[in-house]
Amino acid sequence: MARITTRWLAQGGLRKLGLSTHEGWVLVALVERADRDGIAWPSQYTIAADLGIARSTVQLALTRLVEVGAIVEHEPGRQGRSARYRITNVAQLDRRPGQLAAVN
Repeated sequence: MARITTRWLAQGGLRKLGLSTHEGWVLVALVERADRDGIAWPSQYTIAADLGIARSTVQLALTRLVEVGAIVEHEPGRQGRSARYRITNVAQLDRRPGQLAAVN
């Protein structure tokens, strides 16, 4: 199964997920940092600094990304460690009610 990629997002994936601009950029930041298993763990501060937005905006975007199913919290954060997020497979999004078919 193919994970969400920047190409998929650019070809209409952001629109299909109903994401705002900031939510989309946070998702792109996670996708770009994901390992080959689809796990990403940059800190909220790192994402905020890279994108030039407030950490609270990143925090809200992460919550929204979990809500729409684009990411799943793989391992919660704890003191001194960032939360780990798994990037969702496009096929899983296609099976969700109300979601449009993925771009190939």
